[in-house]
Amino acid sequence: MTSSHRRWTLDLLLVIAGAIAALAVILLDIEGSLVRSLFVVPLIVLYPGYALLAVIFPERRSEVDADRLGRDLSLTRPARHTAGILYSVRLVLSATASLALVAAVALLTNALGRGFDAAIVGLGVFVVTIVLTSLAFARRASLPSDARAGLPALSIIVGTVSSSGGGQSSSLSSVRRSPVPFVVNILVIVSVLVFLSSIGFAMVETRGPDAEFTEAYLVTENGTGYTASDYPRQLSRGETTVYTLALESHEHEPTTYTVVTELQRTEQTANGTQVVDEDELSRTRHTIEDGETAYLDREVQPTMSGDGLRLVFHVYEGEAPEDVDRENAYRTVQLVVSVDGDGPTQFQRQSSARRTVA
Repeated sequence: MTSSHRRWTLDLLLVIAGAIAALAVILLDIEGSLVRSLFVVPLIVLYPGYALLAVIFPERRSEVDADRLGRDLSLTRPARHTAGILYSVRLVLSATASLALVAAVALLTNALGRGFDAAIVGLGVFVVTIVLTSLAFARRASLPSDARAGLPALSIIVGTVSSSGGGQSSSLSSVRRSPVPFVVNILVIVSVLVFLSSIGFAMVETRGPDAEFTEAYLVTENGTGYTASDYPRQLSRGETTVYTLALESHEHEPTTYTVVTELQRTEQTANGTQVVDEDELSRTRHTIEDGETAYLDREVQPTMSGDGLRLVFHVYEGEAPEDVDRENAYRTVQLVVSVDGDGPTQFQRQSSARRTVA
């Protein structure tokens, strides 16, 4: 009948509409925590998992999914279509499956070198949701019309929830006479959904549109761009080696950074690693626009030799203090290197320079 057709397609159409709205909010970078949460949280904790469950279980579980339910029919009595699941169980499993799918998409985008950018992850989750929803349409359409799962009436959803605590021999009238199992099951399901939604809310708000942050990391240039590997680790004292420091600014305004490069000698003590000698190699300032990634070439000329030395790049917003360290820096990037002593010392270079000037 017409109502049945609407119900086996309506829930999937709502998933598609919600996913499109959430993607629009992400791509348009609409500000406002409440607006973003209302649209984006369901994309994280419901839509992809619901579509996946619709693919796996395209059939209705029992007569509680039907348009009409006789009073004399047990809510948990299996009908001839027993491959599906009850709608209350479908919702809870959808929430947990959604978080797993979102995490998988985020890990994939990070492995592909795109990081955990909200727009990229959101687009990936949207694509997964649409693909799974399309498969769910096909799976349901291949079944007889009276066997297709779909969106049941609200009264039937409530009856499904209440039946889960009534035992397999309870009837509709007995459940109504005993409201305690119904209330307990409602509280359990609501608690699970609230918990999972809070995780989704945290994912939305983490580094949202109002967050300000800067990322700093070392890269090396190859034929196709930059890669975070293959750094030079064997240096010679007095000889210049170039390192590339990437600064990615998300401060919502042009920001001036000071980069201080140091070479440190450390030793292990009872209290941990201690710096016993350090030389400041350079101190430079750079202004970076919001959303821009700047690749800064740092010329490193070691002034000390030895194994297990620490090359450190301290990044500060604005001016850097006279005494720089990891505690007062905004960001710090470090790399363990070895420096041989074959090159000219700092004293020899200064003496040579004075002779040339004279």
